[in-house]
Amino acid sequence: MHRLELPMPLDPAVLCERLGEFRGTPIRLMAWELPTDGPFGMLISRPHEDAIIYQSHTTKAHQAHIVLHELGHIIAYDLAGERPVATQLRTCYSDRDERDAEVIASTIMCQAILATRRTKRYGIDEPWRPSVYNSLVLAES
Repeated sequence: MHRLELPMPLDPAVLCERLGEFRGTPIRLMAWELPTDGPFGMLISRPHEDAIIYQSHTTKAHQAHIVLHELGHIIAYDLAGERPVATQLRTCYSDRDERDAEVIASTIMCQAILATRRTKRYGIDEPWRPSVYNSLVLAES
């Protein structure tokens, strides 16, 4: 699985892997050179997996946000009980769906940044790293 390394402990690939295990449906990440005038990411939902395609030619932070945004669509659909029974390529969503995915992505990113700042501020980033970080689905260094 491709790793998106960021200057924070959140690893979107690990989050996708663990969420896929929890849901019983794997989430595969695929970096792709997408046209610059098109979407930065896409979600392909199949009965046996979800695939998140994200722009390979952008910054790591932007790639992480793209993945988290598409993951936001998965989470929102799972919460609504709307998992598709057949393969679907989702590239067009309602304004509400886009807002929900963006809120989920931004919330996850914000919480990861805050967790990093807190652990550094209180000096608990080393001895407690495995328990604190892993409980928040964060990557180990």
